Amino acid sequence: MRKPAAIAAALLTIGSAAIVVVAEDEQHVSMLAMKFDYLPDTITVKKGKPVVLELSALDRIHGFDVPSLGLRTDIPPGAPTMLRFMPEKAGVFNLHCDNFCGDGHEGMIGQIVVTD
Repeated sequence: MRKPAAIAAALLTIGSAAIVVVAEDEQHVSMLAMKFDYLPDTITVKKGKPVVLELSALDRIHGFDVPSLGLRTDIPPGAPTMLRFMPEKAGVFNLHCDNFCGDGHEGMIGQIVVTD
């Protein structure tokens, strides 16, 4: 069960730990990884507009894998991991954690929605 106040505090703590430089034409999206969830679990971006994903892990190393978009990185705790990409096709693309994090790991999934 999620604890909204604890999650909000974690996001504020993680978010204040780094300065993210994002160009004016880039979409900036923050995502938090924790046992066994991504917050948010669905992100929406625009086709043809560069994206900067700021990925932070709350509790341990997690993976971020979106095979259909060719995106893959580890998310270690302690500092945000930046992942830049250009969505070139519209659609719904499934993502998952590919670093085993315990019972419930298989439910650590989400989606990237790319709109026209």
